[in-house]
Amino acid sequence: MADIRSLHDAVAELIHDGDTVALEGFTHLIPFAAAHEIIRQGVKGLTLARMTPDVVYDQLIGAGTARKLVFSWGGNPGVGSLHRFRDAVENGWPAPLETDEHSHAGMANRYAAGAAKLPFAVLRGYRGSDIPARTPTVSTVTCPFTGEELAAVAALNPDVTVIHAQQADKAGNVQLWGLTGVQKEAALAARRVLVTVEELVDTLEPRPGGVVLPTWVVDAVAVVPGGAHPSYAAGYSVRDNAFYREWDGISRDRAAFGRWLEESVGRVRGEERRAIIPAAAAGEVAPAAEAAAVSGVRAPVRAGAATRAPAPAKAATAAPVPATPAPLPTKAASQVPRPVPDCTPDELMEVNAARALAGARTCFVGIGLPSTAANLARRTVNPDLVLIYESGTIGSKPTRLPLSIGDGELADTADSVVSVPEMFNYWLQGGRIDVGFLGAAQVDRFANINTTVVRRGPGRPEGRLPGAGGAPEIAANCGQVLMVLRHSRRNFVGALDFVTTLGHGSGPRDRAALGLPGAGPTAVITDLGVLRPDPVTAELVLTDLHPGVTVEQVRQATGWDLKEAPRIGVTAPPTDAELAALRALKAATTPETSTSKAATPDAPDAPDTATPDTATPDTATPDAHGSRKDAS
Repeated sequence: MADIRSLHDAVAELIHDGDTVALEGFTHLIPFAAAHEIIRQGVKGLTLARMTPDVVYDQLIGAGTARKLVFSWGGNPGVGSLHRFRDAVENGWPAPLETDEHSHAGMANRYAAGAAKLPFAVLRGYRGSDIPARTPTVSTVTCPFTGEELAAVAALNPDVTVIHAQQADKAGNVQLWGLTGVQKEAALAARRVLVTVEELVDTLEPRPGGVVLPTWVVDAVAVVPGGAHPSYAAGYSVRDNAFYREWDGISRDRAAFGRWLEESVGRVRGEERRAIIPAAAAGEVAPAAEAAAVSGVRAPVRAGAATRAPAPAKAATAAPVPATPAPLPTKAASQVPRPVPDCTPDELMEVNAARALAGARTCFVGIGLPSTAANLARRTVNPDLVLIYESGTIGSKPTRLPLSIGDGELADTADSVVSVPEMFNYWLQGGRIDVGFLGAAQVDRFANINTTVVRRGPGRPEGRLPGAGGAPEIAANCGQVLMVLRHSRRNFVGALDFVTTLGHGSGPRDRAALGLPGAGPTAVITDLGVLRPDPVTAELVLTDLHPGVTVEQVRQATGWDLKEAPRIGVTAPPTDAELAALRALKAATTPETSTSKAATPDAPDAPDTATPDTATPDTATPDAHGSRKDAS
């Protein structure tokens, strides 16, 4: 039975040196306040488990609490690198950090197996990826019924799972709603469970799509209004995007991080903190000053929203047979027009990526360029396109560019919201999604993708990228994959440093030999033109140029001897209606949180002036699908 107690006392009793601790919350309901209490109490030697470590684990790692990280994607959502994470991996500061690296599907299934008290879970994952070679908790098993070889991932059973939720009643029953991620699975997989909540209520009122954890599976509940800040709690607060941007500068330098740690975490202790943050009365929203005590940065809150329930979930449908997106409109190469007035290379890329979705029914999409293109497609060539985000939303209809994969509007406007394990197992692995939209840090001639590490040469540590996220299973299971990224020799490389996600392997038969059901990458759309796999060799060839671009420009921006199609087309210039829709879509997002500059980054290359003992090299961070997120 759950006890209602202070956060200080709950952490002191439940979390010990050397524990495996999962602080879950898939971009929503992230338990920042609990993480800060762990830091204040000086807990050390932790194995930290989390699908998306993001800023909360950057803080824990930088504070010296961790010896190992179990994860599937590690970046500052919408901004770039986790500099404290990278400093620990690359330079061993403040201590060396071991890693146990997975894809999102692998991590979700590890939690699910742990909750079911099974020794492992099986999935069709990691095929053609280098991840299993460096991750001992990934193996293979042969199905005793069909003979199929499947990936096996070891069950994950944390000593302690910590989550944040909206409400608990006085008996210790807990309810959370909105994007629920893997919180339920992580809690049921753990030996001990600590939940921080926005408020204590007399009775839990049922919420559509809500998750209730009964008191008898929870050890302690702590009332911490604003305890998810700078993330958010649906119905209580909104995400503090400014803090995520500020964190990039704070965390980049060791001294700046140390000052932040002392001023914003170390200063708020025990009774002092409880005096600053009183328990919220039912129906009230935690004041901004209370949330500020959690992270040291003022949190925006949405007044009067505490009792608002999400819209009822509606059934979502998916095409049983993948549709084929329409080919890009082109003109003959001999008819190359002058550059389009008042049209940027990014706009050419985004419009053509949207056109590629004209015939699709469903699209698995990430933040950044893929999201811009998919949302533009809904406003132009394909108003019925079903947008699916890995946070668990099916049929989202955002009115503006989402600020992150966990943007609350994605859940508010969705036909249905499901857990992350359901998303990857039933919808993606089940073959119900037509098109996957991916970006990358590195792409090779067969459209294989690297979002894990880059080599910097003898005597230098590997440059750390965020990891796989959902990309390996998206590329394997969607009917086909479209890729969108800026064209440069740092992105389009002759040989990958690491294969995170298989495109076409080393030739046309590799996908079939591995049993991958989807067609794989069918087009790579860049700011210079379009590359498609040759039907015989599966090697990417130049098939289309954007207006005003020459073949030589594309060849110079490609790290291998790029071949050309027998007849190279020219993409049709954006229409006035397309440009107006694209610009209106971007204008709907405020400048502070705009994703209008989101793009696939260059692979990291440490500046020569970087000083390893004071700063980590700058790296643009791909999202879970490999494209950069400039706001979340």
